[in-house]
Amino acid sequence: MTLAADVTAPIAATLRLRPAGADGAAPAGAPDRRFAIDADFRHGGTWAGVAELAELAWRELGESGRDDLIDAHNPELHMALARHRERIALKYACLTETAHDAERTRNFPLDRAYRLVHGLVGLMLDWKRALAPQQRWRVVAFGYDHAEHLAARFFAELARRGAAHGIEVIVHSALDAQALAQRAPGLHAQAASDAGAAPSAPAALDDAGYAALQPRLERGEPLAWEIHAPALIAYHRARGEDALAARASLRALCLSNHYGYYHESASFAEAVLAHFDDMVGDDEDARWNYIGNIFQGLVSAGRQEFALELILTRAEPHLRRRELRAKMHYLLSMIHLRYARKPDLALAEHYILLAAQDIAAARGAIDDADQTFLRVFIDNGLAFLRVRQGRARDALALCQEGYALLTRELGDDRHALHRSVLQYNTAQVYVMLDRAEDALAHYRKSIEMDPYYSEYYNESGNLLQRQGRFEEALALYELAVRYSAPYPEVHFNRGVCQSQTGDWEAALASFALSLELNPQQPEIHQIRAEIHEQSGDADAALADYDAAIALAADSVAARVNRAVLHYGRGDYARALADMDRAIALDPDNPEHYENRAEIHKSMRREELYRHDLDRAEACRAAA
Repeated sequence: MTLAADVTAPIAATLRLRPAGADGAAPAGAPDRRFAIDADFRHGGTWAGVAELAELAWRELGESGRDDLIDAHNPELHMALARHRERIALKYACLTETAHDAERTRNFPLDRAYRLVHGLVGLMLDWKRALAPQQRWRVVAFGYDHAEHLAARFFAELARRGAAHGIEVIVHSALDAQALAQRAPGLHAQAASDAGAAPSAPAALDDAGYAALQPRLERGEPLAWEIHAPALIAYHRARGEDALAARASLRALCLSNHYGYYHESASFAEAVLAHFDDMVGDDEDARWNYIGNIFQGLVSAGRQEFALELILTRAEPHLRRRELRAKMHYLLSMIHLRYARKPDLALAEHYILLAAQDIAAARGAIDDADQTFLRVFIDNGLAFLRVRQGRARDALALCQEGYALLTRELGDDRHALHRSVLQYNTAQVYVMLDRAEDALAHYRKSIEMDPYYSEYYNESGNLLQRQGRFEEALALYELAVRYSAPYPEVHFNRGVCQSQTGDWEAALASFALSLELNPQQPEIHQIRAEIHEQSGDADAALADYDAAIALAADSVAARVNRAVLHYGRGDYARALADMDRAIALDPDNPEHYENRAEIHKSMRREELYRHDLDRAEACRAAA
């Protein structure tokens, strides 16, 4: 199967991406099905190449009557298939997705986009398992070097997770080994052959197509901009209309930021900033709105220094209105509090207090309701700072007073998202103060306001689990899973809870899901090993301890537990090696010396046996 695409860069190498440790031998013969796709961001945007695969899966699963699988992948299909979004309504939309303009006061975390990647890879696996479990599939990514962050992550995850299910990922790339390793971490890229045809070039936007599109663009239709931005940018660049290309890039940047595609958003920054002052002129609102969008993409993509420079050079000298300077000082505070590689709490406090002064001075110059909201919003930032300063009670007061003020002056309907955030933040502070019932009460209020925000359920479940209320916790974890594209943390938390109830089979299934999404979790291997030990499967336990130590060589608990297993099998040399390492890492624990003494005793090393018993006694005396 060939999907529309083109190849614009010279092909330096044809490479197969495979998981580390997987069989390096290339599969014999031609694949049963081949998908040649264009991964070039300049052609297809964020989900270049990925959307074509997702659309095929959506259509074929629908034709096969597998609406259950389509339903299971609703969030990622809704987001990746912009051309069909009106037909794929989002089932569980949280307030971050539905709030607009000044009401939208919370950005998506970057992790939300990674969840979509997990879901899209899962869609590929479910599609193949449902319709062609015995076939061998090959996905061939042309334009791979120009894939942006999320598409590149998709191909890496598909190569890692798909290998065991008969899905092979081939990329055409001129990147060097270091760049490839950054783009596909944990994977090997080996030379491969692929005799299939390259995809055909996409049709460029012509004058007639541009004219037909203009009315939708002028109305500001987000879907029109989302779908056609790559073609619009290329259209203007081909005509030497760099300023118009920058305007189209600005639209694409803002949409990417809105959806939480921050690396994609940041990729437009330089093109936009080259024409930024001409675009905004003396319009302070436009200047601040667009700078805020550029800023969010930059800091979320790890370009904090550029983001700080942007505020200091493109905003600070140009903003005169106090409410805009309040927003600017708030962002400067957050740079030093949340985003800086080394947080500076003093600078963060300096800027957040300037923001508070600015918004107080704006009273009377702007609408009273807007001034009230911005005052509460800034105080919420101050509450975050107070938490970092260890002043939890001050933070609690700020959150509670802010919520009360918003409710009193604006009523229950306005700023529902921020009011739910204030309840959530209050719950988190109560957790810090070890007031679990108060925390749970405020989590419940957050859920009442924003019933489809998965994290509220996950965190409430964690709190219930710590209280030993396992069945209640499990019910909340199920809702957390339902209301989000996949993420590993909730499956981990559910697995821990299931293990607490003795439901080991369910726990192992949850841990397997979590590990599939994120294999870098040594703690899961350790818990699984303990479950295997309790169920009498020493081989499985040993394999999981090995995996835990491979990921975290300095895990004392895993070393000790593995030593006990080796000892029970009579493998004293390996047991001794693990206890030696455990003692090197944790030299003041008397139990380690007692354990090692028993190993020496079994090896008939009487002097070393007595020496370790003496050291154990000395540790206890010194404690």
